[in-house]
Amino acid sequence: MAKTTVKNKKKIPTTKAVAKKAPAKKASSPKKTRQYESDAKFLASINPYSLKKNEKYMSARQKKHFQSILQNWQEQLQYEQDRTADKIQDNVTNFPDEADRATHEEEFTLEMRTRERERKLLSKINESIDDLKQNDYGYCTSCGIEIGIRRLEARPTATRCIDCKTIEEIHERQNYG
Repeated sequence: MAKTTVKNKKKIPTTKAVAKKAPAKKASSPKKTRQYESDAKFLASINPYSLKKNEKYMSARQKKHFQSILQNWQEQLQYEQDRTADKIQDNVTNFPDEADRATHEEEFTLEMRTRERERKLLSKINESIDDLKQNDYGYCTSCGIEIGIRRLEARPTATRCIDCKTIEEIHERQNYG
């Protein structure tokens, strides 16, 4: 259906946009993506560090910024770990229907996989906190150069600079791909 509107004393035809139905996408399981969404939300919530002119890399102020990020992330993950442990202890339900029981066990398995990934991430966070205390945080473990503030904000547990990480990923693809 076309309408006309008056603009600068000229008639310009306009049309209403008709929304087309997009093909239905297969919905991903919320259980599978919840951890990644949680991590993404946390990382997106980080306030970017504002560099001061002539500020030395990994100054006390920068260390404090990353210490705060790592501790907050650690607390969030630890809370999720504790919540899951409580849920497991409280949830000793008897399911008379086999399908209900199977669904429950599948959800439990997915939850445990998520917690295992988070446990590994907690280990990396603890290593990063230790590196901060030893003044090793923010430097590439392969070549020793600065990793960079923005990269560390995007991935606070990064241990390699972008160049070394790229080379490592290329080698992995060549060996396993």
